[in-house]
Amino acid sequence: MENLTSPTNNIENTTNLIMQAFRHFKVQANEVLTYEQLIPYLEEHDEHNHFKDVQREAEFHLTKEAYATPDAAGLRLTPVGYNTLQENKEVK
Repeated sequence: MENLTSPTNNIENTTNLIMQAFRHFKVQANEVLTYEQLIPYLEEHDEHNHFKDVQREAEFHLTKEAYATPDAAGLRLTPVGYNTLQENKEVK
């Protein structure tokens, strides 16, 4: 993975890592990916831990694009987000 420096690149990378985490944990539409699952996943897959600076923005982006919604325990995958994962589309 390249060393990301731009905040925009960091947000895009973190957004895609979150979507990969939904896939990794086999989260179904309307199910929650908990922060207890997500944070260790991000720590493992973002070697420079850039996600720590942009996680809120990445979550906001997923909400704005209707891929996920906030939940007290983590992020809830929407049907739109689930379909995007099923089609193997990358989130922009």
